[in-house]
Amino acid sequence: MIKLKKMQINPLAFALISALFFTSAVSAHTSYLKPNVFSTSRGKMVTLESAFTEDFSNPEVSITSQDWRFYFPDSSQGQYDNIVKFKQLTVLEQELSQTGTYRFSTGERLGRKGKMYQMPDGQLKSVFNEKREELPKPAGAKIVTTQTATVADVYVTKGAPTQPVLSTKIGRLRIEPVTHPNEVYLEEGFSFKLTFDDKSLAQQEMTLYRDGGAYADDKGKRHFKTSDNGITTLNFTKPGMYLLMTRHRATPPKGAETDMRSYTTSLTFEVMP
Repeated sequence: MIKLKKMQINPLAFALISALFFTSAVSAHTSYLKPNVFSTSRGKMVTLESAFTEDFSNPEVSITSQDWRFYFPDSSQGQYDNIVKFKQLTVLEQELSQTGTYRFSTGERLGRKGKMYQMPDGQLKSVFNEKREELPKPAGAKIVTTQTATVADVYVTKGAPTQPVLSTKIGRLRIEPVTHPNEVYLEEGFSFKLTFDDKSLAQQEMTLYRDGGAYADDKGKRHFKTSDNGITTLNFTKPGMYLLMTRHRATPPKGAETDMRSYTTSLTFEVMP
């Protein structure tokens, strides 16, 4: 069950974004970060797995990032102790030298460039068919260039959960926790804000995955939309590890090499009984 609460949004800003681009949570590879532990009382290290996948959390393609980063509990930024890249996954190690909540991230990584057909009504269509063969250019369409920008996040706590890292900002498309990510309980759910350039995204399509769902009658995959003007609250029927993600197309920053960017952001978290 997904429960929606109200929050404030700039209607004009959202209308302009919506008129330019359409966001869809279609099936595609999604990046994720998976720690060996979400909470520890006296652990000295954390090891994280990072990859692209269509079946969370089975790694398929390793991640290369220009901006690997994490934040200490005091919200100062750090660099990973060790990063090892394999073909299907990347492994990261980091000492937990402070007590409190850490934020681990791929940073905003720029991916492949491509192109799409933009119809006279603004609708975007793929240039290629399922066989990767280029389709004829539709009448009246123009070619626009695109690039992906992805962020994958996870929070890990040593000792008691703390708040400072929850306000750190990475990328333009952000899942901002309201419920502490390391204090998500089955009976209470998880509340968050979804923002783009610090403005709330209303009726934004999102997808929720549950790890191990392939082995259950309930596969754990849910599609939903954020509220019109508020905090979105997710309720759960089973404990476990979850991945929350969304995609959003928008005009890129000044100086970008393409006409638009497709932003994808994901957050891995644990739901406790």
